[in-house]
Amino acid sequence: MPTIPASRAVRAPYCSITTLDDSGRLADRSTVRLLGWKPGDRLDIAVHAGIGRVVAADGGRLTVAARGYVRIPAAAQRQLGVACSDRVLVMVQPDQDLLLVYPMATVTSLLTRPGAPDDAAAAS
Repeated sequence: MPTIPASRAVRAPYCSITTLDDSGRLADRSTVRLLGWKPGDRLDIAVHAGIGRVVAADGGRLTVAARGYVRIPAAAQRQLGVACSDRVLVMVQPDQDLLLVYPMATVTSLLTRPGAPDDAAAAS
């Protein structure tokens, strides 16, 4: 597995494809480490347009687990249309303290819609 820098000096978006485990946890913790989130930190999640948005929040309903995992609650999983063992694309924006969760169906839709990168390459 690639080493992720411990510092928050990285400002570019970082992506990872990971699996939701049986407890709804994101299996890859590299994104959480990159954001500098620690066990016990409070988080909140909102789902809009099929994308989960996880942010640090003092009064958040979620916490980073003892081993550094982020768990996607069942209600948010239903809204995202994902279940345990499904793969998701996780993107972090370190400069915004933001973790985005994209179901693979959403990623596929974005990549196969008219005007997607494949179509542009074929047109040239």
